[in-house]
Amino acid sequence: MKIYGFGIVGLGVMGREMAEMLAAHPRFSVVAGYDPAGPSVPFPLLGDAAALVNDPRIEAIYAATPPAYHERVVRLATSAGKPIFCEKPLAHTIPSARLCCELVAASGIPAAVNFSYAARGVAVQLSRVVKGGNIGKVQGAHLRVRFGQWPRGWQSGAGAWLAQPAEGGFTREVVSHFVFLANRLFGAGKLINRKIERGAAGTETRLVAAIQYRYVQFTIDAGIGGTRDDDNRFTVKGSSGEISIVDWSGLDYAGDAGPALPPTSQLDALADMLDGKPHQLATFAEGLAVAELIEEMLAE
Repeated sequence: MKIYGFGIVGLGVMGREMAEMLAAHPRFSVVAGYDPAGPSVPFPLLGDAAALVNDPRIEAIYAATPPAYHERVVRLATSAGKPIFCEKPLAHTIPSARLCCELVAASGIPAAVNFSYAARGVAVQLSRVVKGGNIGKVQGAHLRVRFGQWPRGWQSGAGAWLAQPAEGGFTREVVSHFVFLANRLFGAGKLINRKIERGAAGTETRLVAAIQYRYVQFTIDAGIGGTRDDDNRFTVKGSSGEISIVDWSGLDYAGDAGPALPPTSQLDALADMLDGKPHQLATFAEGLAVAELIEEMLAE
């Protein structure tokens, strides 16, 4: 059974968390990382991103940099012919996201965007119920999310970019996961309305929006308020019932949603991608489709 050696570019909160997950999975190891801050990690740090990507010991790249640097890492990975697993959002602008897609398509490397609901067990169960007709004809979907503060408390060490409008904000960081899930469930969508409020820094403090799919409308109500770091519920309503994902991993459904996938399902899918097998991870094209909707919501 092949073990893939990863190089990690960006070792903030997400980079370090993924490093631990990769190291704990039987199909992966972490060979080295790069971060200009030089954090303390249990693997070697190389001098720059190019040195890391081009290291012959490294077989795949995980990009956990702020979004503005994703394009550079994608350029390096595609030039080196190495698979890449890129954090979401794919990029912070539409031109950059499109270029990333073009680079990956031209290179032919295996590539995916880390939307957590691509192969996560709770999303697979929800999709099974919705697409199986268990709640009847789908009548609509809704996301409600509230944050006690932004960035969330556990993100305090992640970097100032999260609180700035150029790359950060909760719409890119959180709402995008649920837009991806809605796209997976309902197909291509079009933003039909949105209302946005911004704080002193220019980052959104409230977002109300609607995306129209072929037969379904998905409404979004997101904002800062309340006492919890992150309070979210994504609901699909049907003619004979409804099903919700609550606080990322809880499933609220009165019927039988079928067996849950193992907690490692996202990384198991990553191994399948690197093996050249079918997988459920988000493609770069899917990442671009999400970015287009998200950036339209955030447009001045």
